[in-house]
Parts: sequence; structure tokens; C-alpha cells
Amino acid sequence: MPKKEKKPRTQPADQSRTGEEKTAHWVNMKALFGDNRFVAVLSVILALILWFAIYLQNTPNVNKTITNVPVSISYENSMAQDLGLEIIGETQSTVDVTVSGSRYVVNTLTADDFTARVSLSSVTRAGTYTLSIQVIRNEVSDEYQILDWSPNEMEVTFDQIVTRTFPVEVSVPGLTAADGYLMETPYADIDYVTVSGPQSEVDQISRCAVTLSTERELSETLTTTGSIEFYDASGNLVQSENLEYDHDTVTVTIPIYKTRTLDLQVEFVNVPRGFPIEQLGYTLSRDSILVASPSETIDNIDAITVGPVDFRDIDIGTEITLDITLNAGLKNVENVDSVTVTFPSYGLTSRTMDLDKDNFVIENLPSGYNVEVLTEQLEDIRIVGDSSIVSDLTTEDLVGTIDLSQYSISRGQYTVSVKIYVQGRVLAWAVGEYSVEIQATPPETSETSSTSG
Repeated sequence: MPKKEKKPRTQPADQSRTGEEKTAHWVNMKALFGDNRFVAVLSVILALILWFAIYLQNTPNVNKTITNVPVSISYENSMAQDLGLEIIGETQSTVDVTVSGSRYVVNTLTADDFTARVSLSSVTRAGTYTLSIQVIRNEVSDEYQILDWSPNEMEVTFDQIVTRTFPVEVSVPGLTAADGYLMETPYADIDYVTVSGPQSEVDQISRCAVTLSTERELSETLTTTGSIEFYDASGNLVQSENLEYDHDTVTVTIPIYKTRTLDLQVEFVNVPRGFPIEQLGYTLSRDSILVASPSETIDNIDAITVGPVDFRDIDIGTEITLDITLNAGLKNVENVDSVTVTFPSYGLTSRTMDLDKDNFVIENLPSGYNVEVLTEQLEDIRIVGDSSIVSDLTTEDLVGTIDLSQYSISRGQYTVSVKIYVQGRVLAWAVGEYSVEIQATPPETSETSSTSG
């Protein structure tokens, strides 16, 4: 039997290809390292890497300053907080921290790697304190250390915050009223200002004022605005960024009144009929008064009336003090509250006289009523007047009028007042109040009596 021939072993195609690639890669690398230029470049790179590693290993520590590390103040759970003290003014602060260490570590540090803070343990009352600043690393490292920081302390002020209210004053040193005008007290549109701030600063404030620096003469009311300012007891301006108040500016009004001197005149009541009052000759303690008004209506006023004076109270040399009352809108510039009226004591005389029943006159008699005067004679009437007139008077010169308009008349007797005057329009009058008795009969009674007769 013939022998079979052995066939050579065949490798798989992919294994053959891989081997070829490895062979080619080895040949390429061999060729690359056979290139003197490549070898030179690679040698330089390896030398630099080796040099840098040795440099970092053998180079001494370097220093660096990290700037703007924020300083924090631990206020919570402190005695300052328990005492109600608050930090006054700006509290934001930073420090510059100097460190030393390995170059590659130090160069990566920033402000976030540090904490700067102050302790309030020494703050036990209001005041300004110089507090030490402490700086620590946020992470422990042997690669660097903190050498110093600047600044190493800071000033912090503590105080209680208080609130107080001050009345608003208005000052207008440069403003004056023109001739014929009066400047009233200027005022602001608010009465008070509320101020809040550190107690030590608020305590300095003595007064609150708005000052206008304008210089001019005014003939009409001026309204403008002004800024609030605070002053101490010595008149010095108190200024602080720590003070807060509810109004910065206010509206100021400077009232201007027109002035005029007006005569005073006396009003009389119960003046006898036909009495020549212009001949009475009384005098006033002052004849006129200076008044002011915010409008031109003062131009239409001729005089100020005082009184009234009851003519029955005037005797020889009588003095009567009257209040001066002005109408709404008028101001008493001189603040004169009263005036005294003095009646003459010379050229006058007095006497007592009687008035007979026949000389009574009844006025405003109710319709249908019959009124009879029961008083037969009114005695001891004091008559005052010009000496030449009073001495010649007779009872026929006197008249007594009874005005029933002020009474509710029905049946019965009444005591009614009598006004007595001297006939003939002469300078003589009755002093005092007098009364008589009357009998009133209703109309029905009058008709019945008539029928019975």
C-alpha cells in the first residue's frame, strides 16, 4: 500500500498577519533608534525630565504672599451679643498671608485655603477695641507653613443701638420780611424726626434743625425744602454714617403776613335814645393796634371793635377794661390783650331823681293784652351828665321804657326792667339798672269784663 505524503502545517491567516506587524514594528523601532537625530531629541527630553525632578527635589522652600483673605468676626454666642451690643460701622476686612513651602505646593494656594478670624472674648461693654487677627490653614499640610499675615489686628466698635425722637426746628437767618410785612415763625411739614444709631452718637444730639441759607426779602409766603441736620449742645454739627433717620429732607413754610395799624373803637349797648355819644369824651389806653393777615383782606378792615360797654355802667370817671378779640385770620402782632376805656371825671355832675308812673312807656305789647304799671314812682335814679344840664333837669325830662319783647307775657304780675333816658338828646344819662312791677291781663279776661259791664 502506498504511503501518504505529509503536508506542511499551515498557520491561520490572522496569526501570520500579526506576526508580520510585530516584525514590521520591531523593524521600525530599530530603524527609529538607528536614527541619530531621533536619539538626540529623545536624549534631550529625558535629560530635561531628569533635571526637573532633581531640581524639585533639591530646590529649597519658596515664600509667597496670598492676598485678600477675608476676616470673619464670630459674633454668635458672645458676651457682646448677650449685652445687646452691635458692631458699628464697616466690618469687612482682609489680610495678606505670607507662606513658605515647596514651590509646586505654594504656587497652588489661594485665599480659600485660609481662614482669618477675630475673637470677641475681650468685649465686655460698649467701646472701640483693637482685636488680634488669627489665621489658620483650612487643611493640614507638611508641604508649607504660615510665616506671617498683615494686618495682624483690627479696630472694631461695639455699642447699643437706640432710637430717639427730636422736634424739628427751622432756622432762616437770611430771610426777612419786606416793609409792611411780617414774617411768622417758619415751620416744617413734620414735627418730629426719629433717629436710630449707636447710643454714644445719638447721645451727642441735642437738637434737630433745618437751616435755609437763602438771603432775600419776602412779601409773600415761601414754601421750599431743606435738609435735616443734627447739632450737639455746643451747636456743633453731628455727622455720622451710622445714624439713620426717617426723613432726609422736609418741606419748610415761611408764612408772610401783611401788616396794618388799625384804630380801636368801642361798642356800646343800652345807649339812651338820642344820646350824643360823640360828646361823651372817653379815652382809650391805646388808640390803635398793629395787626397782620396772610391775605389782602386786611385792606378792607378799617377798625377793631372792642366791648361792648353797657351804658348803664358808666359813671363819673369810670374805667372799664375790655378784651381785644380779633376776627379769624387776623394776628395780634403786638400781643396786646386788652384796652382800658376811661370816662371823664371833669365837667360832669350827678344827682338822684324820681320817675313818676305817668312817664313810663310800654313797647311791644302783646296783641290784645292789657298791661298796667303797678309801681307808682321809681325813686333814687342816679342821673349823670354835663353839669349845666343835670342841674336844670326835672322829672318831666325823664322817660322810662318797658320793652316786653323779651318776656313771655300771660296773666299775672311781672317784674320787668326799665330803661331810663333823658329827653332832648342832651349829655345826661341814668346810671344803674331799674325795674318796676306790671299787671298783665289776657284778651279773654278783657272781653269778659267788658260784657259783664
